[in-house]
Amino acid sequence: MVHKTFSSTLLLICSVTLIASIMSISSLSLLLIKPAFGDGLTQETLSASFGDRKADLLIKMFPPVVTTETIQQQGQTPVIQFKLFDDKTNQGIKHVTYFITIDKEGKKLLANTFHDHNGDLHLEMKPTNTSQIVVNGDQDPILNAYTGTPENPVIASGPIFLQGGLYHFKVQISTIDFDRTLIPENKQPTFDGWLSVGITQNKDIVVNGKQIPIKLISYYDKPNDFSFNNKDMQMKIAMPFDWDLNRLNKVKIFVHEEIWIPKPSALTSKASYSGTVNGIDVTKNIVLDNSKPQNDVIHFMLPKNTVMQVADQVNKNGQASIPLMTFTLQPGGAAKGVSSMIGMTTMSSGNVTNPTNGTKSPGAMGGGNMTTPSSAKAANQTASTQSLGGNNSMAGGSSTASSGNATQSGNQTRTAASQQSANQTGNNNENPLAKIPIIGKIFGGK
Repeated sequence: MVHKTFSSTLLLICSVTLIASIMSISSLSLLLIKPAFGDGLTQETLSASFGDRKADLLIKMFPPVVTTETIQQQGQTPVIQFKLFDDKTNQGIKHVTYFITIDKEGKKLLANTFHDHNGDLHLEMKPTNTSQIVVNGDQDPILNAYTGTPENPVIASGPIFLQGGLYHFKVQISTIDFDRTLIPENKQPTFDGWLSVGITQNKDIVVNGKQIPIKLISYYDKPNDFSFNNKDMQMKIAMPFDWDLNRLNKVKIFVHEEIWIPKPSALTSKASYSGTVNGIDVTKNIVLDNSKPQNDVIHFMLPKNTVMQVADQVNKNGQASIPLMTFTLQPGGAAKGVSSMIGMTTMSSGNVTNPTNGTKSPGAMGGGNMTTPSSAKAANQTASTQSLGGNNSMAGGSSTASSGNATQSGNQTRTAASQQSANQTGNNNENPLAKIPIIGKIFGGK
């Protein structure tokens, strides 16, 4: 009888506490802004308003380069970080409860509630060929939410990231500042973001009677057509793409495609390349990493305003009804590589967030699957990053090509041979990307 009375009393106290919290949070007059959207990134920084208080949600993948090949052959288990920041103070908001839904192509893969007392949630993905996702972690008995730490993250095991392409993350915030301070359901801010997993494909071409293996990595969607013209020495790769201008205007987009060509070979003998997207020259958006002794790695790196300019032409030419983005690549041209690609692709004068303590330091943003960690929205603002012909301008404030960035003319690609420390992202300890092969060279590693 005493035990029953104690339980009833405890339940009553909890109920009163929750009701009081709801009443308290209602007085804040929380206001929602339209959710932000993104497309084809390995991190998103999205914003919402809590009355006169503005918050940015960082959704970020560790490591920044995840492909079907690294998952299948290396047993990679990516970690997704969710962290809510106060926009004015740049400090993390504590006691955040996240309701997270993950889906791919409309199929729901996960829908669970998570809580982190520091607001810095880490969710480890263990891709396994099973029928459904199973979540493992401690649970808060009142919030009914999974909890973890960066050292011991919540683990989600199941059929996730086994397929490459875009994954849709929908995040709803139900508590901030206090564990039991519930935001009314109709005023809970919702964030929509997309992260991408690279799709690896292996192809073979024949040049002068010799078979050459080609590796493709697409971070946007699965290429559905590949061909090689021996006469022109030209590769053609097509992947699904929606050219609707209204859609593109709403998203933060960065298209990143990689082509690996073994060397020495007839394709690599000129040590330079040129390329197009849907017939439009984008050679200046090609970056060649020739630092590997056995391969040339060619990156098509298309920020939003380049995609928008191509989309304008595609729509004007009446090709928008064909939902394909078609790349061509052939030897010779202005895309020349360098053995050290220090400081390449500084796309923003925004700040880089240290993933350990959440503080910000000056940095650069790469884009696509080379995005450096940042809680500043400028890190995702790739519009006005480049133009199809002429000098490069940098997003994020007044930073332009004249501030120390290398400028090229015409169709010449950015190889970053002359970019100096003004655009380097700092030492390897500050920039986790610098520790990764290929990405490290591109983002200032040694």
